[in-house]
Amino acid sequence: MMKAWKLLLLIVWLLPFQTQANRGNGNEIKWNDLESAQLQSQTNPKPIFIEFTAKWCGWCKKMDKTTFSDGDVIDLLNDQFYAVKIDFDSPTPIKFKGEVYTGKQLAKHFGINGLPTMIYLSSNQSNSETIVGYKTAKQLIKELKKLNAD
Repeated sequence: MMKAWKLLLLIVWLLPFQTQANRGNGNEIKWNDLESAQLQSQTNPKPIFIEFTAKWCGWCKKMDKTTFSDGDVIDLLNDQFYAVKIDFDSPTPIKFKGEVYTGKQLAKHFGINGLPTMIYLSSNQSNSETIVGYKTAKQLIKELKKLNAD
């Protein structure tokens, strides 16, 4: 009987964490490549959110585990943006506005000096804003909502 009571207590204690983890459309961000995000934005206009990351970037990993796994961030990015994740060190060609770049070249194009850095591109891709550094879920949501309102 004591074991059943402890199990019940554990389940009740863990339930809020499970509920938070299950929020979001499909429980994860629908990451696109940049070329498909640009094409989709032409037929269904939405801004493009680009996250520059690298395997060696500790703060990028922390954002993946916290910010980008938050249900509200997942909902916002999946519903109102085309989300793109670019590996800074990847040699894979990336097409952007008719030009071909590597991850480092595209980062240089946007003036990125450190990671994590995120780029907000307007739906017509004529305006961009830079979001620099680690952001909590609340901080990122606030910045993205402000940029979407402008």
